[in-house]
Amino acid sequence: MKRRLQFEPSWRLSLFVAAFLPLVLALSLWQWSRAEAVADAEAHLAQMQALPPRPLAEVAAEAGTAVDYLPVSLEGHFLPAARIWLDNRTRRGRAGYELFVPFSAEDLQRPVLVNLGWVAGDVDRSVLPEVQLPFTRVVLTGQLAPKRPPPAVFGPVLEQMQDDFRVQRVELEGLAEAFGQPLFGRVVVADPDAPGVQSWNFRPLRLTSARHRGYALQWLGLGLVLVVGWCVVSFRRTTGPIGDDEHADPT
Repeated sequence: MKRRLQFEPSWRLSLFVAAFLPLVLALSLWQWSRAEAVADAEAHLAQMQALPPRPLAEVAAEAGTAVDYLPVSLEGHFLPAARIWLDNRTRRGRAGYELFVPFSAEDLQRPVLVNLGWVAGDVDRSVLPEVQLPFTRVVLTGQLAPKRPPPAVFGPVLEQMQDDFRVQRVELEGLAEAFGQPLFGRVVVADPDAPGVQSWNFRPLRLTSARHRGYALQWLGLGLVLVVGWCVVSFRRTTGPIGDDEHADPT
């Protein structure tokens, strides 16, 4: 009897591989394309961080992604208006808020919403944190936050709590209606050493381009495992009689 390998793929396994392999490859390509986009954002961020701060009034008319993360400076004072508390922000495993306060800057007709960083929340959700802010004239430096699509929210976006507002996402148009006056079209993220900053928690990029490439390679590796595993399982050892031609008399 002779042992030999025969390719006999199972239709169930073949169907499984045919269904999941395109999905895995698509996820790998998507992560790789995200890596390319994030790499461009990283290069832009590095370019912006190398620039000195410019007065916000000089760049107020500029728009588009070219001014994302642009260092700016403002001179003026915080307004004693309602403070904005962005809900569900965590830092080192602790729940809290990001604090946004309107700022009246020189040479600007509309107040600027300034991100002053993270503040720990109270166990009692009905109580907002207490912070002390300077209301004298200050010089504040920061960077222009990019405009991003608002995240999906289930439930009310804005909730008034005494004199302040707790929000699930920052929408300048909706906040302008709540304040009763228009706001500057960009949020300024204050630098860590700027007056009034709490715990600085700004992350320009959630994931690096290297992390996205790592995910892409992981998905690609999973696709390779699917193909190799399908091939290995599909080869089976069979036994059969030795053919007469192998033992035929040569004469």
